[in-house]
Amino acid sequence: MLESLAAAGLIFSLRCFDISLGTIRMVFAVEGRRRLAALFSFGEASAFIVGAGIVLSGALDPIKIMGYAGGYAAGTALGITATRSMGLGMATVRIVSPHGPIGIADALRREGYVVNTFDGEGADGPIRLILLNVRKRQIARVMAAAAPWAEDCLITVGDEPVGAGLFPAIRPRV
Repeated sequence: MLESLAAAGLIFSLRCFDISLGTIRMVFAVEGRRRLAALFSFGEASAFIVGAGIVLSGALDPIKIMGYAGGYAAGTALGITATRSMGLGMATVRIVSPHGPIGIADALRREGYVVNTFDGEGADGPIRLILLNVRKRQIARVMAAAAPWAEDCLITVGDEPVGAGLFPAIRPRV
C-alpha cells in the first residue's frame, strides 16, 4: 500500500510537470517559437513516458490511476497559471475614447506602441476607437499609459492571435 501511494505521488508529480509543459509549449507553438516549443515537447514527452510506464507496470492499480488523473488535472491548472504569470502570448487592447487625436493614442505612441485609430459614433457623440496589439506582459504598461484618460474610456483586452505585422518575435522561426 505504501509503495502504491509513493508511486501515485511520483506519477502525480510527473503528470503535473508534463501537462504544464504541454500548455506552455502550445503557447510557444502558436507564437511560432519553434525552438522553445521543441525543447518543451522533449521534456513533456519524457515525463509522460516515465509516468505512463509506472502506471502500466504490473497490475493496474486504482491508486496509481488516481495519481495519473489527478496530475493531469492539476497540471492543466498549473500550466494555465504559469502561462498567465509569465505573460506569454499576445493580446489586442481596444479603447473607446471620447478624446480626439490628442490624448490617449498619442500617449501610447510616445510609449512606443503601434496604435491604430478609427473615428466612430457613440451613444453620446463622436468617439475614437484605438486598437493595439501587445505582448500580454505589456498590458500593465499600456494601462498605466492610458490611466489619465481611463475614467472616460471603455477599455477591453482580448486574446487574439496576431499572424503578421510589426511583431518580428512571432514570425515563424527555424
